[in-house]
Amino acid sequence: MIELRATGPADLPGLSELFAGRFGHPLTPEEWEWKYRRLPGEGRSVVAVELGGGVVAHAGALCLPARWRGGEGGIWQLADFAGSPGRGLRPPLVELGRFLLADLPGPGDAPWIFGFPSERHFRLGERVFGYRPLARLQPLAGPLPDLPPPAGVGLETGDSCGPWAVAVWEACGALGVRRSAAFLNWRYHARPGRYYRFHRLREPGGREGLAVFAFVGREAWAAELWLPPGGEWYPSMLAAAADLRSSGLDAWCYWPGGPGGTRGTASLLAALGLQPEGEPRFVGCRLRPGADEPASAATAEGFTYSMGDYDLV
Repeated sequence: MIELRATGPADLPGLSELFAGRFGHPLTPEEWEWKYRRLPGEGRSVVAVELGGGVVAHAGALCLPARWRGGEGGIWQLADFAGSPGRGLRPPLVELGRFLLADLPGPGDAPWIFGFPSERHFRLGERVFGYRPLARLQPLAGPLPDLPPPAGVGLETGDSCGPWAVAVWEACGALGVRRSAAFLNWRYHARPGRYYRFHRLREPGGREGLAVFAFVGREAWAAELWLPPGGEWYPSMLAAAADLRSSGLDAWCYWPGGPGGTRGTASLLAALGLQPEGEPRFVGCRLRPGADEPASAATAEGFTYSMGDYDLV
């Protein structure tokens, strides 16, 4: 007998064991609290519990303020779908997914939900939940340039951000999850057990840019890169690379340029020595059931997915 319910404090030890078995690392109570209770939006975390046993599946979703083609409001992102070893993608994960998705997205939300499923999870979702493909994102990677930054290039670093970061995102005219100070500081400054560095970039013409790097071993992962159009950003990026090298890192990786803040950066990233590397990341979506499908799908065009929207480990 399986019970489907919202995750409670008593479920967290079993949930941590489930994460360790499926993802190779546990989920601490502090991480769960940060992700599902302290976000600047709404979080849902649900579990399937075997009566007399433990947690056998988990499914989550996060609703964050966003701007999309023709609208603004909350958009739901699916997260942390996991079934216990031996059950995998079979029930009870299917039942739990239906339980979570029964009323999502809501009337005031974006008319689609997005997530980063594996190909295997996407095929299950396609059959059972009505998933659709949205995009494939090929990561770019390379060694950090071992060049001194040009004299006079402005760069500020820190562990958090202020209103300046919001102004950078707005200057990019991007669609996507809103990069508010509340979002950025929740996502990167408040996350337990992770370290991210904020870079406030200044190019010669006076424009400001934003980069946020996750420190992963000896690599810097560009969780955020927002460079308003019209700027000369190569010197600023060399300054960022020099700062990362001084912290003991020797490589960096990015997601490719897309709509909004990273638009037009393909040539810049190539000049910095970045090349396609690793497996593509897959973005899938689920349209609101019963909605006008062509119209709903059109609202997803141009929506930006930064590396920081993916659950960096």
